[in-house]
Amino acid sequence: MSLASRDQWPESSFVGQLQETERAALLAAGAPIRFDDNAILLLQGEIAECVYVLTNGLVKVIVAAESGAETTLAIRSRGDLVGEFALLDEKPRTATARAVGEVTALKIGGSAFVQITGESAAMQGAVTRYLLAKMRSTTERRAAERVWDAKERLAQVLYDLGRLHAQPGPDGSVRVPITQSELGDLAGVAVSTTERVLKDLRKQGAVTTRYREITIRDMAYLDSLRFP
Repeated sequence: MSLASRDQWPESSFVGQLQETERAALLAAGAPIRFDDNAILLLQGEIAECVYVLTNGLVKVIVAAESGAETTLAIRSRGDLVGEFALLDEKPRTATARAVGEVTALKIGGSAFVQITGESAAMQGAVTRYLLAKMRSTTERRAAERVWDAKERLAQVLYDLGRLHAQPGPDGSVRVPITQSELGDLAGVAVSTTERVLKDLRKQGAVTTRYREITIRDMAYLDSLRFP
């Protein structure tokens, strides 16, 4: 089955939401590329010259302060676009994108991407909806930080990561290659609190943890904890 088939992509991803004609045009414009673990796809502050369509693996989006401290803002996975925002607003990139494990992608030049989106009203609409969904997600997460407690927020982030960005193993468990610090960043929770909540979740049998990895053992339990 070709990559242009909708069945090959997560339904919630950018590529998965495209119509067949637009999806085929987008994928045809890309050149396959591979990144090793921890490799940088895009660098904060650089001028945008391309976008990536992720075909396999996870990418974390990070912003660095002047002090050098890094905060993980988001996780991107198969079917997602990476780098489109700076290309469209013609300003330097506001974050760095780094591979989590091996990542494969299609690299699309900036002019080609702009041409594809400019020639199709359907593609323009898809890109707009994708950008708005990212903005909505950020707004909802910030609002949750003021309303929901740390355990609810961490359960929500873990549930979303397991549902959207990872593949279940033979036993139904879901491996998420993320550190406890990165999980805390995504949920807006301090590292010490994240460690405490994960300890409780381990006692409940909901998760297990190891270096740079959290394995979800009970998605239903996380679902019961997360905010409505």
